[in-house]
Amino acid sequence: MKSKIDAELWKAITKSPFNTIDYENLLVHNPAQIRNEEMKISLQDQPIPIPEILSVQYIYIPSIDSSRNIRLRIYRPKGKQNLPVFLYFHGGAFIYGTPEQYDFFFFRLAIDTEMLIVSVDYRLAPEHPFPAAMEDGYDTLLWLSENASLIDGNNRHLLIGGSSAGATIAASITHLSRDRKEVKIKHQYLMYPPMSDLLETPSMKELANAPMQTKKAAEWMWKHYLDIHKTQSLPYAVPLLENNFRNLPEATIIVCELDPLKDEGKAYADKLQQAGISVNFIEIKGAVHAFDFFPCLLSETFYTKQTELFKNILTQAI
Repeated sequence: MKSKIDAELWKAITKSPFNTIDYENLLVHNPAQIRNEEMKISLQDQPIPIPEILSVQYIYIPSIDSSRNIRLRIYRPKGKQNLPVFLYFHGGAFIYGTPEQYDFFFFRLAIDTEMLIVSVDYRLAPEHPFPAAMEDGYDTLLWLSENASLIDGNNRHLLIGGSSAGATIAASITHLSRDRKEVKIKHQYLMYPPMSDLLETPSMKELANAPMQTKKAAEWMWKHYLDIHKTQSLPYAVPLLENNFRNLPEATIIVCELDPLKDEGKAYADKLQQAGISVNFIEIKGAVHAFDFFPCLLSETFYTKQTELFKNILTQAI
């Protein structure tokens, strides 16, 4: 399988300091420690300079029940108003990851697409299993629907998305939002999403030991996220197992050729299309899970592709 991975990407992965973290072992025995290990590495890097034409800030909003504050990282092109809003959820197996880890991406994307990007610092498992992350995300969606103009956003032009586990959370929120009929989401943008805890697809079996995402890691990710509810059927927790796919937002779904999660993303796209939802399904050849975090030509080419995708999405969503 490694012979199929883009050579420059594989070189970047092997040289990455994050490659020294034993993610799989820690997911089993001490998942919260992953956050500490990632923080140690992140502190060794020089912060990415914020472009002069970009405003980056934190705001804190109250949850609907006023029991907590939700931290949001906001990326906004300066001098622009009434911007389309992209509500985003970071990856990290539901357990680790931060909005700041996406600065390298959002510093560019907010400027190149003239979007207001709102990245949610949602509560993490195992301390806060489902539905905590979804609740934080939905509360943020409700807040944006009423207050987007306060941060120069357009509350009638809301997109939602995420990468990896963040894409799962985003997909769950689209179902919840559709059912509650409180907010209209224009589009869902899902990057290499985990969509089922059953882990029975052909790609999950064939690529069980793939770099960056293994079947064992997926098993423990879902175990921590669903916690004691593992044996129950929880509405909205596992997107692919939902019963109703009608009237959901149009979707862009991106998967990686060498990612065991690939077939789950395809199955989700198929269910949307069967329900009459327009889907742009894209498979990145030579890529493994989370490939776009590693500097290489494949990642840069894909970034250019993403700017084109978002410009098309924004044009169609008006």
